[in-house]
Amino acid sequence: MTKTRTPTIVVAGAGLTGLSAAVSAREAGARVVLLEKGSRRDVGGNAAFSGGLFLFRYDGPDDLTSITQDFEPGMKADRIEAPPYTRQAFVAELMAMSGGRAEPRLVDTLAERSLDTVRWLAAKGIRFTFNRTLGAEVRDGVLHIPPGQVLTCTGEGMSRGFEVIRPLLAHAERIGVEIRWSAPLAEVLHTDGRVTGVAVGDSGQTLPADAVVVATGGFQASRDQRREHLGPQWETVRLRGTRHATGDGIQAALRAGADKAGTWSRCHSAAVDPTMPSPKSSTAAPPFPLHGFWLGVLVNRDGERFVDEGPGPWVRNYSKMGKAIMRQPGCEAFEIFDQRTAARVADEFAGSAVPIVADTVPELAERIGVPPDRLARTLATFNDACPPGDDVSEDRGTADITPAKSRWASPLDRPPFVAYHAVAGLTFTFGGIRIDPDGRALGTDGAPVPGLYAAGEAVGGLFYGDYPGGAALMRAAVFGRAAGHTAATETNPAPHPA
Repeated sequence: MTKTRTPTIVVAGAGLTGLSAAVSAREAGARVVLLEKGSRRDVGGNAAFSGGLFLFRYDGPDDLTSITQDFEPGMKADRIEAPPYTRQAFVAELMAMSGGRAEPRLVDTLAERSLDTVRWLAAKGIRFTFNRTLGAEVRDGVLHIPPGQVLTCTGEGMSRGFEVIRPLLAHAERIGVEIRWSAPLAEVLHTDGRVTGVAVGDSGQTLPADAVVVATGGFQASRDQRREHLGPQWETVRLRGTRHATGDGIQAALRAGADKAGTWSRCHSAAVDPTMPSPKSSTAAPPFPLHGFWLGVLVNRDGERFVDEGPGPWVRNYSKMGKAIMRQPGCEAFEIFDQRTAARVADEFAGSAVPIVADTVPELAERIGVPPDRLARTLATFNDACPPGDDVSEDRGTADITPAKSRWASPLDRPPFVAYHAVAGLTFTFGGIRIDPDGRALGTDGAPVPGLYAAGEAVGGLFYGDYPGGAALMRAAVFGRAAGHTAATETNPAPHPA
């Protein structure tokens, strides 16, 4: 008499990707052991420090209200108008922002499964809400929602991601996922080309497994790998997320036969407040993202503009600003506003960052440490290039200056002037493991590595130069869920005597 044993799936990494994989594998009937490099206070990976924003396809208001009936204060309305954000629109946007380099099968899968995955997360207890920061507004009793980026998880401010992690962790524990804290993945064990388990930490402890899902994040927390892949100027960059994403899981998967994918020389980085330290636990606030750049101008320490601050919605462009700042002298910059927009920036986009305020441009220049004559010339040139009128609107672009400001161009001539010091904050890297749409790790021959799966920031092939906000958490959940389910359902453990 024989009895087919339940497959054991080891998931490495307890961020949104790993938790999604663990829950999905457990729901498919597997025994699941979830390894986390850090302690319980480190649960959540980079998702814990995010804004909790999910980009997903939908056909209209009914799809949105099937997920949530929650509204931020002042957003509730009797009727919702929400033009569709289709799968085709999602695919087109991500492909355009990757310069056409993203793996088409992965992009299509992400878009196609996004709505169902948000519903799956909501069923696990994650609460979503309609929010105003991304352009939604109530007019004449109607909530008008622009396509895409409409829901965030509930919470305060712009760092809401732990409210994604908290209920998902509770659900994982409730359904029987075994979690081992302070248990870093050291090696993926394999025999005759098939994964057989993992080595944990430096102790030499091994854990047999029928399949392994690598969800350990990128390599952004490794100073050596930043220098090797991103360049020497990134060695001392400030981290916006987990300090545990040092690329260990990626390297273990590559040693087990997986192939590389994506661009290893690019990353997600935003402008952040340099006075805030990198987070030491998943409930700590990360360096606050200074996303108000589109309402003013960015200047370097020489008092000169260096980037188009308004090529589109801020959520499509904020991850460009960190990279642009890294190319400036001293890898620093200043966001400058006048009284047209300073109050809105302080309320929505600056967090606890302390502004530098001055009544005149020369006084502001002195206080932020840039040459007064250059800053005065820069702002005068910018003001002259702005279209006439006093409003702040999307359709206003500058004329005959380089760099242009494509949208939201209004002169800075209403004192007091306000500046925020900004540096680059590194969130995650873009290169990683090659996978197929169901989360199987692929070898250099394009065939799956038996028993090896990967998802989230540990994989490459989706993001290149840039990506739309909300796509990163969506990627984590879609492919984490897929990898866990595939690992559990296609694993055939050998029978043993009962």
